[in-house]
Amino acid sequence: MGKKAKSAKPTGKAAMRTERLIPPENGVIIRMYRIGHGDCFLLAFPGKKPEEPAYVLIDCGYKPGSPKYIDTTPKAVVKNLREATGDGVAVAVITHEHQDHVNAITEGNFGKSAEDGLNIRETWLAWTEDPADKLANKLRTAYKDRLLGLIEARNSLAAAGDTDKVKNLDNFLAFELGGDEAGLSAAVLAAAAKDPSTSANKKAMKLWKDRASDGVRYLRPHEEVLTVPGADDIRVYVLAPPRDEDLLADLDPHGEEGFHKALALRSPGNYFAAATGAQAAGGRAASPFSSRYTLDLASAHQNDDYGSFYTRHYGYDNALDFFDESNDESNCESMSPDNADWRRIDKDWLYSADQLALAMNNDTNNASLVLGFELGRGGKVLLFAADAQRGNWFSWSAGAWNDGGQTITARELLARTTLYKVGHHGSHNATLRGERTSTYANLEWFGQKGGEFMAMIPAVRDWAINEAHWDHPLKSIKDAVTAMAKGRVLQTDTNVARMQKPNGVSKQEWQQFLDQIDDKGLFFDLTISR
Repeated sequence: MGKKAKSAKPTGKAAMRTERLIPPENGVIIRMYRIGHGDCFLLAFPGKKPEEPAYVLIDCGYKPGSPKYIDTTPKAVVKNLREATGDGVAVAVITHEHQDHVNAITEGNFGKSAEDGLNIRETWLAWTEDPADKLANKLRTAYKDRLLGLIEARNSLAAAGDTDKVKNLDNFLAFELGGDEAGLSAAVLAAAAKDPSTSANKKAMKLWKDRASDGVRYLRPHEEVLTVPGADDIRVYVLAPPRDEDLLADLDPHGEEGFHKALALRSPGNYFAAATGAQAAGGRAASPFSSRYTLDLASAHQNDDYGSFYTRHYGYDNALDFFDESNDESNCESMSPDNADWRRIDKDWLYSADQLALAMNNDTNNASLVLGFELGRGGKVLLFAADAQRGNWFSWSAGAWNDGGQTITARELLARTTLYKVGHHGSHNATLRGERTSTYANLEWFGQKGGEFMAMIPAVRDWAINEAHWDHPLKSIKDAVTAMAKGRVLQTDTNVARMQKPNGVSKQEWQQFLDQIDDKGLFFDLTISR
């Protein structure tokens, strides 16, 4: 086990610091915080001095309501990580802008400034957040249009009294807007519609960007091999997100790439996307058609050219529907009023809004920053895949790294992977199924060297099933990961004391794994040697 040591006697604001996380000289400690259904990881690497580790903090968020299922609180998590790091990290990473990865990043948790809160040397984000990147700006513009359109659709459905659809949309919008409440208030939605930068997610991103004393790095795949400040022998490979719009939009596994055969939920077409784009651009109520083909609903019956036709065939009030059971066509006009609501489609297009919202959530997931931490040149690899989906995974092997004249490939990195942070909480649309001979990255590529493959799944199963109605983690994925890892899998809701040695694993091998774990309730510490 990596030993922990108390810091020197603190003074002033440092008096809050009680216990530092100190890794062994020849290894690393991965602290998986049990923050809830979400991601918060602290990596402790040996520094130049034993008492000065180099810390990397990856994400800090959760889905509201999930912490109570495991008897933890986000405030307790943040308090501990600040104490464990002495209020200073070498690198803070935000993999993507989703509630369950960033909503614990607040001034209340991390302090209003570096003087009274967490100090960050560098903040790492994906290239998709780079304000100077043309493709990133194009993607952000499209994202903003879709978000504003969805808020408009949500408000239209609320006005129509469709509470079920509104609730579904609120759940999706919460991912994009953030916050620590299960629902979204009217004030939050109004503020986001006026200025999306006011969202809790945007504020979280800004806090860590502003706090970085040595600046922000926007990372692109297959470029330079990075190092962690203060731990130069820890090398970092950026695998994704891809700089390819087609791959970013490729969300769900195809055919046998997936671990089950459930139907993928996709946006039913471009008509809603066109509607949201038109609304955002023109400032008018959203519509699935270009404005040159539309009439304003309130005044259509008064239009000089089409008013009489509209009134006769489509109406403008809430007339009831009548049906002539005699099938006598001569009675149709009198039995079915000309202005019956059913003749119009002015609201029907709204009912695809939740599917577009799901697609937008998946787009954000698929733009996840994916990092591989190498413990020394040619050493073991820790892979953090965030919520990457199909196109993201396919891009990993689309390039390689030039390391001093040596070519390093994604296949080689995955073969040396000792720890896999399972993608997207074990969802069906993340980890890919395949063979070692497959040309795309998949689970079989992992852990081919060393025989020490392990995994962590940031998921609270009972909350996911009972509250969100998500199959996280998908049983077939967890079973496959568990088999490959020989049972060495830690999930957020795992009770380590009840873990059972799998068949085919020796007592010595299983005990060695248990000796690597320190379960403190609020977190799991996993020590991996070099």
